[in-house]
Amino acid sequence: MWKEKVLSARDFIVRNSKFVFPFIVIAVVAITVCAALKAGNAKGELPEEESTVAVESSEQVAEPVNTEVPLVKNEDAAIAALIETYYNAMAEGDEETLRGICDEITDKDMLRYVETAKYTKAYTTLEVYTKPGLESGTTIAYVYYKAVFEGYEDEFPGYQAHYICTNDQGELYFKRGENKEEVNEYVKRVSSQNDVVEFNNRINVEYNELIEQKPELLVYLQQLDSQVSTAVGEGLANLAQQAESEQQTEGTENTQQGTGESQTEGSTGNVTQFATATTTVNVRSSDSEQADKLGKVAGGEKIQVLEQRLNGWSKVLYESKEGFIKSEYLQVGESTESAEGVASSGKVTATTNINVRAKASETAEKIGTLLGGDSAELISTENGWCKIKFNGQIAYVKAEYVQ
Repeated sequence: MWKEKVLSARDFIVRNSKFVFPFIVIAVVAITVCAALKAGNAKGELPEEESTVAVESSEQVAEPVNTEVPLVKNEDAAIAALIETYYNAMAEGDEETLRGICDEITDKDMLRYVETAKYTKAYTTLEVYTKPGLESGTTIAYVYYKAVFEGYEDEFPGYQAHYICTNDQGELYFKRGENKEEVNEYVKRVSSQNDVVEFNNRINVEYNELIEQKPELLVYLQQLDSQVSTAVGEGLANLAQQAESEQQTEGTENTQQGTGESQTEGSTGNVTQFATATTTVNVRSSDSEQADKLGKVAGGEKIQVLEQRLNGWSKVLYESKEGFIKSEYLQVGESTESAEGVASSGKVTATTNINVRAKASETAEKIGTLLGGDSAELISTENGWCKIKFNGQIAYVKAEYVQ
């Protein structure tokens, strides 16, 4: 049976070599773990619309834009140090360091990073190539690396693209939060330039040659990704359970304070609603300006609304637990339906980082991101959109960016 799987993997590679390379371009929205780890997902067997940053093979890329600014090997010591710090932290599962050099990382991403580090021995090669970003103080860094996993001496080649910015203190960091549309479009154009495509193809060939020589490695990567995905799912379930327990405790405290009436502007039923903060606003433990402050939500940041109360407060989900924000500082967006009890017809796998929408429209509310290589349960497909299950809700992604 194992031998049949190996032969099947080899046949797939030979037939689809230019698509198998596990490139992961994450310059604007996120940084994933190991490009080589996503190789098995090209077959659409493993578990996570439009592309935020899309780099495809040379046969798929639209007419390249001008290449007046060539892709050059990095000579900036600060960028090199940042890249080295990041990959060392990834190999070690160093959560504190990763959060310190990225503007934001979701719980799901961090769980995947930490879990993958358990199987990662080291990144033995790091070569950084850069192009200038759209704005002053920003850089697009294309990193060629080789990863070694526990139990194997083979070096798995791959690459990642990062969008590096400079903060007010002059320190470099990885941009992972949502970017301006003009920045997204700029990164798309740069990543379709001839020299970047050639960079991609070179590593593509190197990776495919390795897998063709040792097809059992693809089976290993598939199994490894499956193990990591299972562990991440269990970790998210534990976080949700902890949040539910904390919510129950806080609910009792809110009732004792006398300001936690259950008055709402209408039952939300099985619908999930999101809102955008119109300015930086405090999040409190109950619906009172005298309640403890849990933290802040920055202007423009999206947050899930659990309940809108008649007393002018909204109950929100903040860092996996309940919090409260004055409703006047929130602009409520579109709602999504619960996916509970909805039958699925299979799975789809993202071929790059893609936006997840509340409705089947490019102008609909963005409710999340599906990382390249991650899968989601498919409900149906129509009019160029895939209806999927995403974080327990019904959502939509563009069909052209999934397999």
